[in-house]
Amino acid sequence: MSSSLRVGRLHQGRRQPKCSNILSHLMTDPPTLAEAQSLPLRLRVGLWMLCGAALGLPVDDLVTAIDQQLAAAERSLDGRRLRMTEAERLTHARTMQRLIGPFRDLFHWIVSPDALIRWLKRHQQRRANGNGKNEPKKPGRPWIGQEKVDAILRIYDSGLTGLSRIVGELGKCGLVVAETSVRRVLTQHGREPTDRNRRCGSTWAQFWTRHAHSTVGADFIQMPIGLLGKVVNAIVFVAIEHDTRRAHLLGITIHPTDIWVAQCLRNATMSGEPLAGRKHWILDNDGKYGVRTTAVLGSKLLQTSIRAPDMNAYCERFVRSICEECLDHIVFLSEEHLREYVVGYLAHYNEQRPHQGLDNVPIGPWQVGSGEIVCDESMHGLLKSFRRAA
Repeated sequence: MSSSLRVGRLHQGRRQPKCSNILSHLMTDPPTLAEAQSLPLRLRVGLWMLCGAALGLPVDDLVTAIDQQLAAAERSLDGRRLRMTEAERLTHARTMQRLIGPFRDLFHWIVSPDALIRWLKRHQQRRANGNGKNEPKKPGRPWIGQEKVDAILRIYDSGLTGLSRIVGELGKCGLVVAETSVRRVLTQHGREPTDRNRRCGSTWAQFWTRHAHSTVGADFIQMPIGLLGKVVNAIVFVAIEHDTRRAHLLGITIHPTDIWVAQCLRNATMSGEPLAGRKHWILDNDGKYGVRTTAVLGSKLLQTSIRAPDMNAYCERFVRSICEECLDHIVFLSEEHLREYVVGYLAHYNEQRPHQGLDNVPIGPWQVGSGEIVCDESMHGLLKSFRRAA
């Protein structure tokens, strides 16, 4: 008796056979191409379902998708087009997403019985060579791990863009990767592979980072003092470190001259002072800077262009901050009065005030306590700072 007749009798019987029984018949005596094509369509569809379930395919999801379509058709079809609600469309779409891949080849079994035979033979080989759960290995070399991918991108983004240079840096870290794999990783992540083993230029942020530790900007603040008697303009000479944003008071006077400016800079650059190691001093073209100032700074002096405050942007921004947050709110009566508020603001600025250029944290070391939040006031309530009590 041919296998097709045996399968037909099993299908027509009252007692439904197990999937493994039908598969065992097909494996021991597989049908010929002519016998498979002679089977009824309903029997061939049932044969797919049995084989798909035996091979671990999501047959239940396929049946669920069909039932959803039939339920919607029975409710809405009355000589009209099939209509589904929004919720039914979303549910049906999620179900069909699970069916696209596994059943792409399975649907060809209706018109191609030899494909069914090939799948059954493949199932036999897996069962004979193991426990039936082993999937065939994909061709080609295995893909590199995520650790190597992250390392490749990190090295490339640091400015080392040459393929051989990246491979060499990875080798120093104990990671063995071929140049072709590096090229593939860079292409997949939107980086342009290059064979040049040198830097491809610098960004402005990188340029500033390399020079900020040796650069300081300085400028004058003009503030009137006095009220009933003589009113004069006092000059506040301030400087700011570009890397740390720490501000310094260089001097206050009502008689600014080249001699006074030179002496302030000489005091600031003496050995042991915080600004002694700074190699570049950015100053504007104010007339108070004369030959003595130039003699004190020498090659350290960098003067901006005329009417170009952006060339000394950090110091200009500090001048705006101290005026808006402190000096513009006080009527100063004397030089000592002005000095008190300038010194108080610098202490607040350097120790308590958060800075956006430093990821919104204070300049100095800041310890976060575990107590309640308290407000510290200084300069008679003009400046406020919040912290947790220890």
